[in-house]
This record gives sequence, structure tokens and C-alpha cells, in this order.
Amino acid sequence: MNILITGASRGIGLATAKKLAAKGHSVGLFATNTNTLEDATKDKAFKKAMKQKRIITGQLDVTQPDSWEDVISQMIDNFGSIDALINNAGVLVSGALPATDLQQQLSLIDVNCKGVLIGCHKLAPYLADSNNGKIVNVSSASAIYGQPEVANYAASKFFVRGLTEGLNIEYQKLGIKVIDVMPLWVKSDMTKDIEVTSIDRLGINLNVNDVAKTLCKLTTSPNRKIKGTHYAVGLPAKVFQALSQVTPDPIIRWVNTKVGAK
Repeated sequence: MNILITGASRGIGLATAKKLAAKGHSVGLFATNTNTLEDATKDKAFKKAMKQKRIITGQLDVTQPDSWEDVISQMIDNFGSIDALINNAGVLVSGALPATDLQQQLSLIDVNCKGVLIGCHKLAPYLADSNNGKIVNVSSASAIYGQPEVANYAASKFFVRGLTEGLNIEYQKLGIKVIDVMPLWVKSDMTKDIEVTSIDRLGINLNVNDVAKTLCKLTTSPNRKIKGTHYAVGLPAKVFQALSQVTPDPIIRWVNTKVGAK
């Protein structure tokens, strides 16, 4: 498969690229910081794939449609086609909303919402030409119920969840499967410096490889075998997701208050 990954210079994106490359897939790694990306691909995990010319890298600003066009051209020129998109790029801002920088919060919406939307829009014609076209969006367990101290981030992941559900139906006629993964907190560069009450109480029990394993499996599975739309990663996220389906809203709110509010 020929797979395009956004936000691939570190964290979940990079870990997923390593696993896919090791399994023999051709992978395009794209990120805003090309210096970090070039350093990342020097890892021995990419040695064989680099030699076989199964790896390409490049700059991508997910908020800019023209940047997506450039990346798509690179994928087509090097691999001939695109079979899957992993919409992984994302940012996180923590803290009570009035106490945080508004521009940072607006930038979060641009990357987490607009970036995913543009990717889903731009890649559709190319994925429709694949026999197994797929979009895997990286959402979050915070899309199950809005979270204090990361309210805007949670809202952005609700957007990803809603977009995924709608396109899962809409893109079916194109032969494209659209799904998402929903991990709880993941130990990564994104979370190492943030202070959030729910992390203090629940801890961080996932690492980037845990999420990458799920992403790799879903991305490379035949579409006919993928029955769900949302895939929680880790036991706590799976429990929260299951409870949200049957528990009254006031109880869910109470649980989240106990877990995430000071």
C-alpha cells in the first residue's frame, strides 16, 4: 500500500510510519518541520525502506489547500497512487480557556479541524481509484464527552468524530472507508509538558507504539473486514466509550467532573 501520513516527524505519526515501513508498505511522511522529519528518517527502522525507495518526506501545512496539492503530487510522482491517508497532525493547548492564549486556541482549531477536513476533501478522488481506499483520522477519547482544561481540544476531536461518521456513510459509494481511532492520553512530546487534572488522576497508560499498532492494523486491513467507525485504544478509553452508549448524560458528566475537574 501507498500511505500518506501527516504530522509524521514525531510521536504517533512517526511510530506508525516505522511500523508500516517495516511491513513493506510505501510511506509518505509529511510535517511542518522538515528538519525534524529528515532526522527522524535516519532511524534504522527506515534503512531498508529508504534503500528500496519506499519512503518520501516533505513539508505539509495541513491548513493550506495548496500545500496538500503539493504533497499529493509528490505521492503520485513517486508511488503512482495513494491508497490510504492517516490524518494524524494535531496540536494541544491545555488550561482554563480564559487563561490561555486565544491565538493558540484558534490555531488549534485550524490544525485539528480544518487540516483534517482539507485532507479528506483533497484525497477523495485519489483514494476512490484505489481498490482499498481508506482514511484513518486520529481522534481522541476526549471526543466521548467534553473535557475541562482541554475543552477546545476536545471540541476539535468532536469535529473529527462527526466528520468521520458523516464521511463513513458518504464515501461508501466511492469505495473509501473512513474511520477514526480514539486513544486516551498518550505519552508523547505533545503531552510531556501539559498540566491536566485528568492526567494527574488517571495517569498516562499508553505510548505512541500502542496507538501506532492500532493505526497500522486498521490502515492495512481490507475494507470489507472493517465493520466499525470508531476504534478506542486502551482499556480506559474502551470502557468510557462503552459506558457512553448506555449511561444517562448527567452520570457521564458527573464521572468526567470527578476525573477532570479540580
